[in-house]
Amino acid sequence: MIFAKSHLDLHNIRNNVERVKKLSDNVVGVGPLGVGLDGLLTWIPGAGELYSLGAGGLIIMDAVRARAAPMIVIQIVAIILIDTVAGSLPVAGKVADVLFTGHKWSADMLINHMDDTIYFEGSRKEVQGTAEYRDLLARIQAGKEKRRVVFLG
Repeated sequence: MIFAKSHLDLHNIRNNVERVKKLSDNVVGVGPLGVGLDGLLTWIPGAGELYSLGAGGLIIMDAVRARAAPMIVIQIVAIILIDTVAGSLPVAGKVADVLFTGHKWSADMLINHMDDTIYFEGSRKEVQGTAEYRDLLARIQAGKEKRRVVFLG
């Protein structure tokens, strides 16, 4: 099962993304700044890049599972690649990897996108007859609602 089929799946995706975000960029927090495994492992040759790609891969997979818009997935991939490449550079890259919180940025982008999406359990055909869907459709057509609609069926 690659795609989320229920609101419970979406809840689990959100929890996974929050966990990766915290581990990667905020295990040790000092005021508004934090350092996570991504920043700590960058000082071990190869380990930082492997961690960055692995953690980023989890966020990307969760974006696909949550049926994020293709442009959001592309932006998340770009951020993860920049974060990984920056961390592989000598000295300056190590400092940049500590300061550039790519996993946090990507995770926040996905969570905000999920918050701006209305998910319906079931297929479009199953949901079209419900009063909730008709009300939402009327609000969208009236210009009162600009959220994305995704059917989980």
